[in-house]
Amino acid sequence: MARFIGLFFALALSKHFLFRVTGQHKCSSSLEISGCECLFLGACDVHGNLKDNLDLAKHVPLGLEQFGHVNNPLAERNLAYLCEGLTVGILYDCNNRIPLYAATVIRGSQFNGEPGKRPDTSFKRSKSGLQKYFQQSNKDYQKASKRKICYFKRSFGKEVVDVAWYRAKNSVMPSDDVCIGGSSDLKTQVHRGHLVASQYGVGDQTLKKATFVYTNAVPQFGDYNSVPWRIAEGALVDWFSKNCVSNGKQNAQMFIIVGVTPSTMLGPSRTPRYFGKEGFSDYQDDTNYRVNVPADMWTAACCTFMFTKDWGQSWQWGVKSTAFWRKNEPGKLPVKPESVLGLEWMLSLSTPSKINLFPYSAGECSKLANHVMI
Repeated sequence: MARFIGLFFALALSKHFLFRVTGQHKCSSSLEISGCECLFLGACDVHGNLKDNLDLAKHVPLGLEQFGHVNNPLAERNLAYLCEGLTVGILYDCNNRIPLYAATVIRGSQFNGEPGKRPDTSFKRSKSGLQKYFQQSNKDYQKASKRKICYFKRSFGKEVVDVAWYRAKNSVMPSDDVCIGGSSDLKTQVHRGHLVASQYGVGDQTLKKATFVYTNAVPQFGDYNSVPWRIAEGALVDWFSKNCVSNGKQNAQMFIIVGVTPSTMLGPSRTPRYFGKEGFSDYQDDTNYRVNVPADMWTAACCTFMFTKDWGQSWQWGVKSTAFWRKNEPGKLPVKPESVLGLEWMLSLSTPSKINLFPYSAGECSKLANHVMI
């Protein structure tokens, strides 16, 4: 009995200290997801009007909230829904200071104009009402172009080479874990990696600019972001045009979910990674290593459209889907194409809950018969 009472007070005390640190900051936005409902499949009609008696819980991805990092089993998950510029709908992990996923939609009508260039703008803090304490900032990315694939190991009190990152960058194992010198084998860049890409705002510079917000970004290795990920983003736009818009199809919409696996989800086999103005570490604080470094990044897309087989006498609905993912590691290895069903299965391996990325589609987005590889 005494042992039970002692355990109870220990747990209560740990909860007290957790909320003494984080309780002064509320993880929420002023309007939450309001204004971004139409970014989720089935929540609105093809004209952008909200469905009557909308229950958004039936439209947002199911199960991804399990990826929210929990510092204490007694504490509630620290998650917030955000809407950025009516363009990006986000489930945000306040503890890790990163989005768990971001959603957007591309409409076929956007291809009527010029695609437009990447805006000449910089990342800004969110104006959604989310407290600055939970957001990334420019300070976190100081000297981000001159980093090493090393991390500060708290138990050692010094920087050591991250073996997995070294192998991904150099295709060989390091001779040791000593992080000394300016060898090119150790050099890397870290980008503010978009989840919802700027180029998804096809034909609309306002949509593109709305993606440059820190709540839509994660620390992403530079060569990964600049080459394979950027290529895959562009390929997805082309995929939509080819499979869902061309040949006279009408009312085409592509619903996109871009998500991450926080490195806090890797289990005992690998400690988490955090990033900030001092580089990488295996622990988080509020000054030097504020932001979680995702282990994986992924994208799922499902498009709906109307098509005819009898020269317009009758029309029917069509569905196509695709997905891709890659580890967030240095190097230029390409992304891995996947089906939505395969991606959902892969994500479900990390959680006790089933993952359903497009629940309102009644399984149509996950059907292998509707999968077209990117």
